[in-house]
Amino acid sequence: MRIPADNAAEFLTRIVPFIDSDGARNLNAICRDLSIPYQTLRFRMNRLKQQGISVLPLLDIDKLGLQRIRASFGLARDIQNPKAILGGLHQKAGLKAYTRVFFSQELDCEFLIPKGSLKEFAKLLRALEEMKLIENIEYKPILWKRVFMMRTKFFDYESGEWDVDYSRLVGDPSAAVPKPWTEEAKFDYNDLLIIKSLEMDPWIKVVDLARNLKLPVGDVSYHLNRHVIGRKLIPSFRLRWIGTKEAWSKHSLVVQSYVFDKLSDEDMRHAMSVMTAAPFTWDDELADDGTYYADVLIPLSQFPETQNYISENLRQVGLRPRVLSGDWSLISLFTIPYTMFEKGIGWALDAETGLGYVLQMISQYDKPKA
Repeated sequence: MRIPADNAAEFLTRIVPFIDSDGARNLNAICRDLSIPYQTLRFRMNRLKQQGISVLPLLDIDKLGLQRIRASFGLARDIQNPKAILGGLHQKAGLKAYTRVFFSQELDCEFLIPKGSLKEFAKLLRALEEMKLIENIEYKPILWKRVFMMRTKFFDYESGEWDVDYSRLVGDPSAAVPKPWTEEAKFDYNDLLIIKSLEMDPWIKVVDLARNLKLPVGDVSYHLNRHVIGRKLIPSFRLRWIGTKEAWSKHSLVVQSYVFDKLSDEDMRHAMSVMTAAPFTWDDELADDGTYYADVLIPLSQFPETQNYISENLRQVGLRPRVLSGDWSLISLFTIPYTMFEKGIGWALDAETGLGYVLQMISQYDKPKA
């Protein structure tokens, strides 16, 4: 094996453009362009998972005919298995992610619902509240959301450790914010199945994808290249640090959400400047009432310095967010809610159907302990 031309410590930074374009699926192209031997590249790519690094497909939910909702609610104290009701909400109401917040015990959630179905969504939540299964409901439509690329320059690939110089972090309050809403694109159920599979394994081979979906390889290749990638249903990918299994088991990761309620445009830009400069910010988003959210995942070794950086810089611009600390024992991320898509019809969210399904899930999986 010949010695690769690149430095292993710079490896992550050099593959970022390939991640962004297609999730680094074409290893041959990376080998050629970066002059890295194929076996060396495979070894390094496989090692990413061991270091808690993954690749996340970004979905253009507007093209997919979906709308993002940020919601929070509490669960009834007598619910034995919260995952039963949450699984039901994923299947029939588009729940995409949730985190239970320490102390308040509220669930901070993201939903992807069909455009135009907000009334049905609200009706379903109210029905669950009337049955005393959930309480203290709040929800806000989201205008835009950004998911950030991992700050590779702060991560030592060889040692698997972070090294951040907080004194050199710089924010930009004049940075452009995303433009909400794009036109919907044509897609079908098979496209959604491919998207779901890529969310679960972004490096899955077409032949394995075809076998899992029980479809011809040619059909899967066509849908992947012409629809999912070609029509930019997945416009790009993100290299993302999610922490190792050992770090999660030892509770050495801190999940937080910073909530800035109903900001003016100027204050939103100041908040955005501080939060996007922080190296462990996963994503940020803006609700239609001006509430700005930033979600962070911080390794415990970097927690004091990160908190000090964010707090001091927000103090200087006079901003005091609500800080929600996530409970690692009840946190999850789902794939696109493809089960809400009916062949020949499209997306469907019906409050009555959703309520019946959630109740069925609770009766099946949330039985009282003997």
